Amino acid sequence: MMMMISLLLSPPRRLVVVSSSLCWFLFLFLTFLSHNFTVVCQAQKEEPLTKEIKRTRPNILLIFGDDVGTGDVPGYWNNHIVDMPNLKRLQEMGVTFLDAHSTPVCAPSRYMLLSGNYPHRGQKASGSWNFGDGKSQFRVAQKSLAHVLKRKGGYHTAMFGKWHMGLGIPEGNGAFLNETNVLTGGKVDWNQPVVDGPNDFGFDHSYFTAASVGDGPYSFFRDGYLETKMSDVILWEEGEYNTTSNNGISKIRKAGEGDVNWDSTAYNMILVNETFKFLDDHMESRGDDPFFAYVALGNVHLPHSPPKYYMDGTPVEGQYDNPHLDMLLEMDKVIGSLIGTVEERGLADNTIFIFASDNGGLNMGYPGRVIRGHKNTIWEGGHRIPLVLRYDGVFPSNEKRTKHFVGLNDIYATLAEVVDVSIPKRSAYDSVSFAKYIESEENTSGLRDFLATWNYAWRADRLDQQAIRYGDLKLVNLFDKKTGRLQSLLYNLTADIGETTDLFNSFEDRDIINLMSAELKRLGPCPNDSITKFPLSGGKRQGRLVSCNWFELQSQACDWQQVGEVNCNSICGRHQSICEKIAEL
Repeated sequence: MMMMISLLLSPPRRLVVVSSSLCWFLFLFLTFLSHNFTVVCQAQKEEPLTKEIKRTRPNILLIFGDDVGTGDVPGYWNNHIVDMPNLKRLQEMGVTFLDAHSTPVCAPSRYMLLSGNYPHRGQKASGSWNFGDGKSQFRVAQKSLAHVLKRKGGYHTAMFGKWHMGLGIPEGNGAFLNETNVLTGGKVDWNQPVVDGPNDFGFDHSYFTAASVGDGPYSFFRDGYLETKMSDVILWEEGEYNTTSNNGISKIRKAGEGDVNWDSTAYNMILVNETFKFLDDHMESRGDDPFFAYVALGNVHLPHSPPKYYMDGTPVEGQYDNPHLDMLLEMDKVIGSLIGTVEERGLADNTIFIFASDNGGLNMGYPGRVIRGHKNTIWEGGHRIPLVLRYDGVFPSNEKRTKHFVGLNDIYATLAEVVDVSIPKRSAYDSVSFAKYIESEENTSGLRDFLATWNYAWRADRLDQQAIRYGDLKLVNLFDKKTGRLQSLLYNLTADIGETTDLFNSFEDRDIINLMSAELKRLGPCPNDSITKFPLSGGKRQGRLVSCNWFELQSQACDWQQVGEVNCNSICGRHQSICEKIAEL
């Protein structure tokens, strides 16, 4: 917005451009001195990016698997069962990370990815999952990766698939959540949008389910609005159902309300088609802007209900000995479709392709597994995940990264560096860029020194397991709720990737164990209070050195200063019930 105040007298004239806050004062002052000025009052706002700058920023396609472990895919242990030509091609054209990590379960990892934070920086230490949590895992002032790309990079953003970070029912009219009948109970007006859905966190477009393909409500939401007509809502009982398309058996794992036409076999193909439509719309309406598409697949979360045929007519169901493997086959076809449609549109040369998973694989009992554990365990099989990045002409091709570990939370800072956008002061607190490491295996300088993992009782405020990496070493703490004891174990993952030999008692350098224990405490939900001053991280007082006494006098600051929670847990901490249980051990 610009307003010009011109003094219509004879030339020559001088042009003065100032912010709106100084405009009227300067206008009066210059009027008093001379009539040979034109004062231009310019509103103080961020200028839009020029098209030239926009075109230098790459598109981003982030494909997020569900319950896909490193043993399920090629490129890791050479024991995968399913042939995956599309994922292999992605690896051949990009960089594969052999030491990448999530949390051991779904919802906390999704927050970790999109927030750049460890899970306990959000609303709940164990994560926010569905409507029952009432709101998103994001806290006030935390900006999502999509928000930053959109606001600071000019990105056209979209999210398709599994949200699983908590959300609220539409507000008003005395609405309340009826967890048995989420859609028909509770006086909810579904003509209004949900609260804290993807569109509230930086996504221009969305087509999503609240949770996984195995949990209700069994309906999609478009841009926050329920797609299902109320007359088409039914209560699905647990079981198997024939589909109207006759393309497989749809499965309901938990009873719940949903669309009468719900078809679990079609879930992933629906996401592919939605991505196609988004790209068509993007090229037509915002072709000069970069896009960010986050596609959160249903593969390979339970229930496993492969379609008879994929959308290109190739068979899926029955191609392997069990439906889990068939779902992995379909996932590879989805990867091929999503990457292929970007290539067919001539956008691949300026697109970053990412494939990752939300946690380790399922416990399917396959022989020849190399790493210990599976989803929902603290062992490597629970949180070591596939991670592949491709950016033609910028990132190397057909290379692997083995020397250092990275976390899902680090993708936030990495993409911010690659596309050249700044991170808001109160966001991505636990994110460390590995952009230089993508370029070369030797570029380990600046990477994180420690990476921690926590595993909580299922959706409960009880910490069961935690671990921390430092170099080759992994320190594990197991909390035994029955005996009230803490068991500590230490593994050298270079020599013992299967975590079979505990070194805790025999390891000679106790200083390293003490360092790892202290850092795990500092990074976790129950850190000790800082005894020294530390700088504030945002707001008008940014950089000011304060102590915990300052937060004691201004407790409201705990809500908007992340450093308060990190440095003054006794005052700003939000997970005291967890801390009390740990203290009892």
